[in-house]
Amino acid sequence: GKILPQIKEILDQNSKESSLLAPQSTSPSTDHHHALRIPNKVLERNSAWCFDIVNPQSTRSACFTSGYGRFIKGTGSILYTGNISFVSLELVAPQDREFDNNSWLSKIEKQDLRYFSGMEMARLFGFDPSFSFPPDCTIKQQWKLVGNSLNSRLAARLIKLGLIVLGNDIYQ
Repeated sequence: GKILPQIKEILDQNSKESSLLAPQSTSPSTDHHHALRIPNKVLERNSAWCFDIVNPQSTRSACFTSGYGRFIKGTGSILYTGNISFVSLELVAPQDREFDNNSWLSKIEKQDLRYFSGMEMARLFGFDPSFSFPPDCTIKQQWKLVGNSLNSRLAARLIKLGLIVLGNDIYQ
């Protein structure tokens, strides 16, 4: 079977983790990285334990919705770029999670948690590499637009399968 790609393959080239994974790349844009950082006030909310955390080596993410960046629970994954050798960041089903007074925050570096960019989400959704947002589109607008999308590769395969099934029904 085909091996699933890792999250690092869709990360923006000017992000911190991309520069760590590809030493030949140019210096990361601190503005870009800072704009995606999870604000402390969000991390300190009681609902922060609901975050779905992935890292660059992960091969899955949660479903992104148009509420990404506005709400915590069920709106999409966030990225942890710090040292993962001592932290277990495995997905736990929401019904199996327990409120832990955010003690998980003491196990990680908060500055290494960030949202995905709109372009990273677009790549996860299978958008064409030539796709780009208009220059005046804010990150929150990008999240909302992509969060309402379907994975284009999956949608294309489902349509193709549907046409094959329809074709077989017509000719039988």
